[in-house]
Amino acid sequence: SNFADWVNDTTNDINVKLTYRQSQRLFIEHFACRLLPAHGKSAMFSCEAHAKMAVLAAKVRDVVEKNGGIMAGTMEHGGMDCTHVKQYSEGDVNLGDAGGVVGGEPGAADNKCSLDTCEGPLANFKNGRFCADHLDRCLICGIVPCGREIRFPEALTCDDPTHIAWHKQYEDRFRRLSFPGVQRVIRRQMATGENTPHQVRGPSLQVQLQALGDIHGEKVVHRFKAKSTYCLQTIQWACGFPIGWGKCYRSEITPQVLAFINQVWADHPESRPSFVVYDKACDPLRHIVTQNITDLWLTSTKFIVDAWHYIGHQATDVLCRTRCNPAPTDGSQPDLVLTDVDENGVPHQTRAFNTETAEQLNSWLNGFEYQLRQMTDVNYDFYIHVLMMLYGEKVEKRVAAKSRELTQDF
Repeated sequence: SNFADWVNDTTNDINVKLTYRQSQRLFIEHFACRLLPAHGKSAMFSCEAHAKMAVLAAKVRDVVEKNGGIMAGTMEHGGMDCTHVKQYSEGDVNLGDAGGVVGGEPGAADNKCSLDTCEGPLANFKNGRFCADHLDRCLICGIVPCGREIRFPEALTCDDPTHIAWHKQYEDRFRRLSFPGVQRVIRRQMATGENTPHQVRGPSLQVQLQALGDIHGEKVVHRFKAKSTYCLQTIQWACGFPIGWGKCYRSEITPQVLAFINQVWADHPESRPSFVVYDKACDPLRHIVTQNITDLWLTSTKFIVDAWHYIGHQATDVLCRTRCNPAPTDGSQPDLVLTDVDENGVPHQTRAFNTETAEQLNSWLNGFEYQLRQMTDVNYDFYIHVLMMLYGEKVEKRVAAKSRELTQDF
């Protein structure tokens, strides 16, 4: 709608106006024509003529990739800010290269089925709660584990007066919430200390609800609204160029993180980076060591904590301090700490890679969070593919402007 308003404001013809639906179709068709060749899928794509917007978006999404994706050509990407000549101790042969990637998770979540264990998209994205496979749950009371039938069609509870009263109080509490309003409440709670970093992963809305019998209000399990994915997982080269993305459906546990990076490099084992930077890198490293000592990640890649989060890691964690230090000063990781000479001829140590590019990408993606929360699963995937492509082009322009491409001699 903003694009339609912008086009209409810039044209002088007051009799011809671009409608919101026309602007949406223009967006879908334009970026479909850019996404398909960018991912090398133009030859295999087919769609009926004059297809509806939803059909076209779904066709493109299914061809490019569903619920995640890898940027085309990203494994061949290289630049002076993400790929260096490998450093060796004196006497060793100086061959090869060292590359770094950074992983992160912005808060741009996608809506999904209300069942915790289900990852299916909603059958009705306007006001639905369940996926197509679990629509029969609409006939059951939304209070878990009641299990009784709803008192009339489209009701959310059974005829239990306590359930009806609790649902009414719940609706009264959440009916007036808006995205900007939630953000204001979160900022206020953070300022008053109601929401500390030690209690939750990040800022979250703390709501006071009445008890249901002996169950505290916040502990009542219900299915009055759809759930959302936990976060959007991203990984990019240390220069910022995106590699891939995926959806984290539940809490960000170590097996899910490893499954994501394994999926990204499943078809490109020879392109595994020398370093993977992650805010809790010691956790996947510890998991690999204890679960599968023969995992190829142990021989191909070092897991490093980014510089910002490393400050908060425990000094008593020997594995983290000896294996995940982003800038060791004992010379054990010459590929992470380089010696540079400034314009005055004074040598000094500098980090080889920017370990905060994930935070920079996340900050950019969070600017689109409000729009993403209102989308169907198809539009969400399509939009994320577009954003990743645009951000990659943005990074490439910045690299070219600073002449940071790899030389022909590399």
